[in-house]
Amino acid sequence: MLYVRRVVVPVALAVGLISCVVAVAPAPGADKVRLTRNASEVSACSAVGNVRVNASGSSARTEFRNIVVGFGGNIGLVTSGPTWAPVDGIAYRCP
Repeated sequence: MLYVRRVVVPVALAVGLISCVVAVAPAPGADKVRLTRNASEVSACSAVGNVRVNASGSSARTEFRNIVVGFGGNIGLVTSGPTWAPVDGIAYRCP
C-alpha cells in the first residue's frame, strides 16, 4: 500500500496536470479563419458544418479554427462561449 502512495499517486497527478496543458497545433490555413458572433456577417455564405470544441482557453480557439478549416470554411460563427474560447458554432465558406 505504501508503494501505491509513493509512486502511483504522484505519477497519476503528473499525467493529469500534463494533459491539461497540452497545446493544440494550428492546421494549415487556420490562422486565416475569422471568428465572429455576428450572424449578419455570414448571411451571404454557405454553411459547411457544425463545430463543437472540447478544449478550453487558447486551445479552444485554435481547435475551433482547425475544425472550420477541416470543413473547408474560412469563417466561424461562434454560437456558444466567447470568441477567445469558443465552444460551439457553425463553419461557413464565404466568397
